[in-house]
Amino acid sequence: MLFIVVYGMLSLITWSAFAVKLKDLSRDWRNRELQLLCLAISTFAAPFFFATPPVYVRLDALLGQRNIATLIIYTCVAVCLTSFLALLVSWSSTQSKIRLRHRLIVGYAVTTIVAMVTFFFLGTVNDTEHPVDFDVHYASTPYITEFLLTYQCLFTVSMIGLILMCWRYSTMVDRPWLRGGLRVITAGAVTGLGYCLPKAVSLAWDVAGDSPLDSVSSVVAPMFASAAAALFAIGFTMPVWGVGMSTTASWISGYLAFQRRYPLWQAITRAFPEIVLVPPPSSRLELARELSFYQNRQVIEILDGEMRLRPHYDTAISELTRKECTGRRITGIQAEALVEAVQLAAALQAHVVGRELPLRSETDVRESTDGDLAKEATRLVRVAEALLSPVVPAVLARLTATAHDCRTQS
Repeated sequence: MLFIVVYGMLSLITWSAFAVKLKDLSRDWRNRELQLLCLAISTFAAPFFFATPPVYVRLDALLGQRNIATLIIYTCVAVCLTSFLALLVSWSSTQSKIRLRHRLIVGYAVTTIVAMVTFFFLGTVNDTEHPVDFDVHYASTPYITEFLLTYQCLFTVSMIGLILMCWRYSTMVDRPWLRGGLRVITAGAVTGLGYCLPKAVSLAWDVAGDSPLDSVSSVVAPMFASAAAALFAIGFTMPVWGVGMSTTASWISGYLAFQRRYPLWQAITRAFPEIVLVPPPSSRLELARELSFYQNRQVIEILDGEMRLRPHYDTAISELTRKECTGRRITGIQAEALVEAVQLAAALQAHVVGRELPLRSETDVRESTDGDLAKEATRLVRVAEALLSPVVPAVLARLTATAHDCRTQS
């Protein structure tokens, strides 16, 4: 039951990964790297389906040869690992070395598969099906011992090659999701050693005598192979779905930022309706469809409004706001956002009554962001949130009281 559940889940995960990459391949059939990746994932997914005990037995019955499913499974894994290695060579090697290294890898794989097929059919494995304990049951059977050793040698060499190439290449790439995927593959290859090494040791021990590692070989090692398969499926597809996740997260962040800036945009465009080039979206669906456009328009219109309010800025307001922030233990970016928010709120009030003041000091002019709308958009989110702080009405009330005292004294 354990193997049915685990292999069934792994088959589903790896076939799902295959579907993701096949979609990319359908757009670019001539892409050699995508061809290799699809071949690798499909031949890694197939063994878990075939190794599920009920499928294993029925496959043997269909082909009329007991335990032939083991040969099919191990051959698929050999093709898979060869494809993985060839793909990584394409990614990490110079163009002049790719062809030679591909030939060496494919040559070794073909030699191994031919040897495996030869040893398998020279041996005798016809007593009954062994979907779970084939390696243990036939460990000392003539020719099957060689068959298993040949396969485990290929598996071990492939895992070591994946570890070395993936880790080295991950230190060279600058794409975060690709780098992360390569490191996940490295972890998968390390986990894969937990499959092949115990099996190789147990097999060698069985040749010399009875191995005490039979349960490790037939139960524990396949679980390591299952974990490695899951990591491979995740790692090799991570650059695709990872970028998609980043795009989705960026869209959600932009949507929320638009909503958080909206009260600030409303306040400014109410004072200067002429700066609105395009009316705001009439529905959330319209906003979702044209989010980038509406974001840019929102930021540009707020900046336009800020420029028009600049004549109302007052150094005294900044100083008073900073004192209020100090009293409330507000520092850093939050304090600067509050200074801008109070200046905007006071300037909007001054605009309503038509009062204009000259700039008192260059320190009242915010540092330029070199026209970077992304930086401005982030800053304006902070300013919009600062407008909701109790500091703003507190400072405005003090300004009103100070103005009233000045009028009374005069």
